[in-house]
Amino acid sequence: MKKKFLSLFFIVSSLVIYGQDYSTIDAHAKSIKYTKDLAKLTDKLTLPYQDDESKVRSIFVWIASNIEYDHKKLAKMQKNGFKKSRFYGSIQEIKAQRLAQIQDFIAETLDDKKGVCQDFSWLFQAMCLHAGIECEFITGAGKTRPTLIGQQNIPAKHAWNAVKMNGKWALMDVTWSTGMGEKEDFGKGFFNLDPKTMIMSHFPDDADWQLLDSVYSKLTFANLPYLYSGFIKYGVSDITPFYGKVNKLDSIGLKISLPEGSKLVISKNRKNTNVPVHYDGYRHYFDFSKSALSGNIDVCILLAEGRVEPLYSLSIGVGRTN
Repeated sequence: MKKKFLSLFFIVSSLVIYGQDYSTIDAHAKSIKYTKDLAKLTDKLTLPYQDDESKVRSIFVWIASNIEYDHKKLAKMQKNGFKKSRFYGSIQEIKAQRLAQIQDFIAETLDDKKGVCQDFSWLFQAMCLHAGIECEFITGAGKTRPTLIGQQNIPAKHAWNAVKMNGKWALMDVTWSTGMGEKEDFGKGFFNLDPKTMIMSHFPDDADWQLLDSVYSKLTFANLPYLYSGFIKYGVSDITPFYGKVNKLDSIGLKISLPEGSKLVISKNRKNTNVPVHYDGYRHYFDFSKSALSGNIDVCILLAEGRVEPLYSLSIGVGRTN
């Protein structure tokens, strides 16, 4: 894998994803008091654990619990433009300058208790490396809204991480797991996300970091469904077709373990529709053959208490694109 340390600034989205039961680790991480001493902080967070996953989880939750997203910094960068830093000299001198700049960003993030995605990702990387865990800083495009389905010009202005836990690379996005989403439950954050789910919202500049058996093109990424938090929160899998641009004759289905008293619905402009849904014992399927719906629609779960949560978004009425 290639190591990348790029001086870029990045944008964010509000997504949250689930994981296994990390409640004990999370409680420990949240009990560690704030300090600007990165080494001391990392040692306290990881001391109780022997395995990489527990150490990484503790670091992840502490950052998500203590560092806020800096919306003012983002607005300023958007106003002034996202500029790359320029370095001069020999290869070694340029590398030293880059590392010094990264260290400055990390120190600033700990001082201010806030940052944008590059700051979260660099801090997370630095803490993992201090704990003796391999961690990469990844740059690329983030799909941040349903209207981006089918658009190939999504700018590469986001950052996240890949971490080698117990001999296997895993994908993380601590930025999208902060208070921009469901802050009270980091088990629903972008921690150790399935690469096939990650690619729905994250397209790395370096294709190696897709961690997929078959590499996705930018066009394929653009045409994937838009991922909402509920997609992983409710264990959605095996969606058909695995495209965001579909027509009414496609067999639009998904596998999900529905909570008691809940059901699936199609929503258009936040209003539930009457599209029929069928269950064959494995997947739920929607029948759009008699529907006049077109454009962006949301596949949602209607919970027993009446609350509707979107799972993923599709664009109906246009030809499917591979």
